[in-house]
Amino acid sequence: MPAPPDADFVVLSSRFAPERDGGYAVAVASRLRLLASLGVERPLLLTFDTGRADDHARDGRRAFAAPHLDVEIRNLFEEIRLDPTWLFAQARVGRADPAHAYRAIEDDEGREVLFLPVIADDPAWHLTTASVVVPGETGTRTVAGFRELYRVWLTRVVGQLRERAGDPDRCIVVICESKQIGELIADWADPHVRIVHTVHNSHLTEPCRSSSELRDDGWRRWLALREHFDAVIWPTASQKHDVAERFGADAASVAIPTPVIAAPGIRPRPRRIRDVLMVNRLVDQKRVDAAISAWPRVREAVPDAHLRIYGDGPLRSRLEDQIREAGLTQSVHLHGYSDHVREAMAISTVFLCTSAFEGQNLAIGESLASGLPVVAFDVCYGPRDYVGDGGILVAPGDTDALADALLEVLLDEGARAEMSQRALEQARRLSPEAVGEAFARLLHDVVSRPARRRAAG
Repeated sequence: MPAPPDADFVVLSSRFAPERDGGYAVAVASRLRLLASLGVERPLLLTFDTGRADDHARDGRRAFAAPHLDVEIRNLFEEIRLDPTWLFAQARVGRADPAHAYRAIEDDEGREVLFLPVIADDPAWHLTTASVVVPGETGTRTVAGFRELYRVWLTRVVGQLRERAGDPDRCIVVICESKQIGELIADWADPHVRIVHTVHNSHLTEPCRSSSELRDDGWRRWLALREHFDAVIWPTASQKHDVAERFGADAASVAIPTPVIAAPGIRPRPRRIRDVLMVNRLVDQKRVDAAISAWPRVREAVPDAHLRIYGDGPLRSRLEDQIREAGLTQSVHLHGYSDHVREAMAISTVFLCTSAFEGQNLAIGESLASGLPVVAFDVCYGPRDYVGDGGILVAPGDTDALADALLEVLLDEGARAEMSQRALEQARRLSPEAVGEAFARLLHDVVSRPARRRAAG
């Protein structure tokens, strides 16, 4: 594996919560592991949610326990709770915006150390310029919205890294995993900071053709900022192509998948030849209802088949109702979130993905690496890019075709064995070795070039 360039590396994520954020959190963790595999000691993750320190510590232990990785995780609001004086020193004299309600951020002793404006029912809340209020012993000070709040902290962290390195011009590579944060730092004018922005999901609404509507205004704003980033990493070549064709090519855009990190300690075991596995959050995007709708035909042909669904989310009660009303409680199982999904992959027969759209779908990659054939709706992006001969793709929404594909894998031992072998071959493209080479080349290229960003105005 090539060595990284001479720089410090920082990964930014709006939050890091594996139990709530599914594949997004897995992708962030995989990026940190990839940095470590290139030789970056104790990769640094910065998060921006208002959760408590105990929750952050638990999530970090869960994500980096197996295999163990020593990651430094810092959180903006934890550092304000511990010592708000650094923020107070950077703020200006001011007061709360009377047009907004505020919520207090308290330290562990119940002292109010910060007041955040409440921007209700607005997906663009992070763009507000309403004052963030910093109380202090000598009065009240403010910073102008979340943009300035985030930037003050990032400037502080970058300064600390440079001080530690003994180099005031030390190059800092910021890997931004969140579009919201990307919007707020796109005009960061530090000439020695490079911003590499990653993409996690499709930019398109259903039916996810290249000409489909953008999913929301956030995508519209973010796409207009692409040229401010020193590189943009798309998880598939097809999404990179579709964006370039519609919005113009960008020389700094590259297609590099998120790697599939091997799970340690999983021994080969006999597969349960009637188990169909799903791993996803229980949200509209994942269309778990379509899988349940297809299941009666599968169950009729294979009475001892079981559909095992790992993951949780807001649709759980609705899906439980659907399972009960269809009389499937003995064969469709909602297992909730689990840290042992790889073990389930090792003993299942087929992996099922019914998503309406994706970015890459890391669970598909993990399944392929387990030799598990994949049945999926042929949506953009991910399934059509990586499954190949390692499974069967069917028309989006066609539950009859979905059932037929599942039955082919379940009942045809020869086809299943062939797809299993092809799955392993497909997964090689997602190995840390293959992805690491491309990622290292990108980092060297980014560091060797001047920063692309322009200051606002």
